[in-house]
Amino acid sequence: MNHDMQTIKVNLEDTSPDYALANQLAGNIASVILSDPMLIAWYDGINKQEHPFVPECQHKPGWLAYAEGHDGRIRIDINQNFSFIFTDID
Repeated sequence: MNHDMQTIKVNLEDTSPDYALANQLAGNIASVILSDPMLIAWYDGINKQEHPFVPECQHKPGWLAYAEGHDGRIRIDINQNFSFIFTDID
């Protein structure tokens, strides 16, 4: 279990990406840092959606607790609206 997750913050000043574009950008960034990245958790702050949805987690957002417990290696935050957490399956 890795609780020292690296966080990368991306701010696109002239663009307000939707989930699909933010997800693609995060995946591209993760593929530069990790040899074989796999998305394990995400949060869409615009639509208030998360994956996985873990309602029983009380001390922090469930998607974040899940990622920390499943070896989340990098967290990529885009425009303070989206968060994507990847692990390396290599």
